[in-house]
Amino acid sequence: MKKTLIIALLTLVTLAGQAKIHYRLEGNIGHPEFTGIMSVVDILKAQEICTIEVVNGIITPIEGDLPEMALCNLNDTTTVLVQTDSVPYTTSKLSLSWLFIDKGTTRVEGMKENWLQQSGTPVSDEIATFNRRMDETEDKAAVIYDVISRHTRDVYGIILLVNEGRVYLDAARWIELYDKMIRENGEYISKTPYLSGDLKRTYDKLKAQPVTSVGSMFVDFAVEYEGKTTKLSDYVGNGQYVLVDFWASWCGPCRAEIPNLIAAYNKHKDQGLQVLGIAAWDKPEDTLKAIEEEKIPYPQIINSQEIATDIYAITGIPEIILFAPDGTILKRGLRGEQIERELQKIFGE
Repeated sequence: MKKTLIIALLTLVTLAGQAKIHYRLEGNIGHPEFTGIMSVVDILKAQEICTIEVVNGIITPIEGDLPEMALCNLNDTTTVLVQTDSVPYTTSKLSLSWLFIDKGTTRVEGMKENWLQQSGTPVSDEIATFNRRMDETEDKAAVIYDVISRHTRDVYGIILLVNEGRVYLDAARWIELYDKMIRENGEYISKTPYLSGDLKRTYDKLKAQPVTSVGSMFVDFAVEYEGKTTKLSDYVGNGQYVLVDFWASWCGPCRAEIPNLIAAYNKHKDQGLQVLGIAAWDKPEDTLKAIEEEKIPYPQIINSQEIATDIYAITGIPEIILFAPDGTILKRGLRGEQIERELQKIFGE
């Protein structure tokens, strides 16, 4: 009797340690033409969770258990051969991204811009709220910091740190969240080698950079192109406000900001504003072509590659920084209408 009781208690302790969540998956995939079997794949662990039957786009409800929240793709189990110039490979006929599966019922609600929509669970509500807040606010870094701070123990927070975090957060806040995530969820991260390696490389890169956050003095650098050396200090720290745009010709969002920068330059150049483009991660010939196509009137530092972005801890572009006349960093991450609003605080209407 005592032996049976001990075994039962040990079983309960083991199950508690596994902290399994029970999930249910239902809804529609947004492809009414599809009937077949789809594999639900945990992206980070690169393993199948289960398979689902889909009839005319409708998922036959399925339930199961997971050790923790998972980020998944839905892949058609039938494959096609893709011919390439190098090595042919097979891939799913239909692959749908992304789906965060958590405890409770996750309802798939079709597609939006090639991404699955979902509802029914706390993380689903968080995703919807996050997207709305990002659409409504100018201070996207504050929203991202808030959400990741509350999700350092799950995969949703990890994915935000890897993606949006690297675009919008400054080095200090990114490192703070990474450190917290490692303390609270290090075991999970270590089980996904490519993810842990990617995060650690970003961490090491940001830790090694000089301080370039708001309120810091600018850090100079030099770039050589066609025998001529240009420094950031040729423009910054010389008594003018300088709006610096880190960009590349292939970057759609970068090209979308150029009209805003041209408008700011034309409006405020006689009031003491200088605008400077810094072409990063780009072939010089492509940069020059884009400058001509966009009819950019302000000066450029060409062929900076990773020199400038490494120093300013930039992992996503465009990154638009406003410098004070003495070279102090006043604002980072400016976009769209934010640019003119900040300049109006300085130069007025």
